[in-house]
Amino acid sequence: MNSTIHFQIGLRVRKLRRQQRRSQQELSVWFGAFHALFTRDMIATWETGRATVPAVNVPVLAYALQVEVADILPNLTVRDLKAGRIMPTLGGSRRRPPT
Repeated sequence: MNSTIHFQIGLRVRKLRRQQRRSQQELSVWFGAFHALFTRDMIATWETGRATVPAVNVPVLAYALQVEVADILPNLTVRDLKAGRIMPTLGGSRRRPPT
C-alpha cells in the first residue's frame, strides 16, 4: 500500500464522501457554488493518489464533507517519520551550504 500522505488523504476523502452517499460530481458542484473550482476529475485524482491535495484545500474539503480537518489527515507517528513515510526522501548527496 502506498503510504504517502497525499495518497492517505485521498483515501480518507473518498471514504468520507462515500459515507455521505455523494458522488464526485455532486461534490464538485457544491464547490462550484462557493466559487471553488474543484472539478470531478480533480477530486478523482486526489482520491486515487494520482495528484496531491493542496494543503490549503484540506480545510475546504473538511467543510464540504462536514468533518474536522483531523478526520481527513492521516494518523502520523514518529515511526512514520523515521521510515520516510511523512516526507519523501530527497535523492542525491547532502550538500553543505556555501560558507
